[in-house]
Amino acid sequence: MTSRGSLFRKYVIVFSGLVIGVLLASGGLEIYFSYLENREALVALQREKALGVASRIEAFITEIERQIGFTIQPHFGAPAAGVAQRRIDYLRLQRQALAITEVSYLDGEGREQQRVSRLAMEVVGSQTDFSREPQFLEAKARGVYYGPVYFRKGSEPYMTIAIAGSGKGAGVTVADVNLKFIWDVVSKIKIGKAGHVFVVDRQGVLIAHPDMSLVLQNTTFAGLDQVKGALAGAPSPPERREQVAIARDFKNRRVMTAYAAIAPLGWSVFVEQPLDEALATLYDSIQRTIVLLVLGVLLAVGASLLLVRRMVTPIQALQVGAARIGAGELDQRIDVRTGDELEALGDQFNQMAAQLKESYAGLERKVDE
Repeated sequence: MTSRGSLFRKYVIVFSGLVIGVLLASGGLEIYFSYLENREALVALQREKALGVASRIEAFITEIERQIGFTIQPHFGAPAAGVAQRRIDYLRLQRQALAITEVSYLDGEGREQQRVSRLAMEVVGSQTDFSREPQFLEAKARGVYYGPVYFRKGSEPYMTIAIAGSGKGAGVTVADVNLKFIWDVVSKIKIGKAGHVFVVDRQGVLIAHPDMSLVLQNTTFAGLDQVKGALAGAPSPPERREQVAIARDFKNRRVMTAYAAIAPLGWSVFVEQPLDEALATLYDSIQRTIVLLVLGVLLAVGASLLLVRRMVTPIQALQVGAARIGAGELDQRIDVRTGDELEALGDQFNQMAAQLKESYAGLERKVDE
């Protein structure tokens, strides 16, 4: 009985193990590759959103530059006429580009000749020397200067854009630009339930974030891995997946993140979403797959039990029949109906028992004689 139980257990373990192993391997591979594909798709989607925000910000800055460009044409004639015309141009510029709060003109020597502002008194002929300031030097050297983001009276972010005129001795037009537009863009974008968009400058300092208090506190995200990767430069695609796809935010939560660079400014736009929320659909799919795997395993075990029982039952019948024949019960017949080698073996046992019975009968007759 022990051996029969042992054979049954061995067959059940072997067949069940093979089927379960195949199910688990295929299910595990399916889950793994599904995770990778879904993660890549989510990162690509977030990157598209980041690119969209970056494009809007870049278009905003480009339009500001274009508007400033209309005011840098040289003015001929009397200086007073030039000042009057420049004032008209600057007032028109501020009406057309509401983000520009102040415009000033530096002559070819870097001295301020005129300033028109929404927030302060107009200035004419101050002769303040800006010849060593970056807005003059870099604008003269490169044509356009983008200043760092600063906060005026701790309220809203600003940056300076300076554009140099063409020709020898041309001056530089300097504009202070209110970046509240970027705040509005960032605050209106929804990424799921808890996701968000934020913008950092080339040093990793926060420029725009749905939580305005973080921006006003001059918070830096330069220590975050995803920001480090962006500031270090665009990595190759495999590196981007590893460095940027999953990271931790400033609250130390695991997030799925992607970024896009605003090349002219050196800024970066990030789109982040809590990992649990981003992968919620994938987790549901994995749970369904696991349930199906469990059902498959149960079915495999049940099928293995039935199959092994059908295999072992005729073997047990052969064993019992052979034992009885060996014990002298020569009238015992083994009834195995499998249509294969086991049935043939049973028939041979039956023939052997019949021959033994005949032999015993012959011996008994000879003994009686």
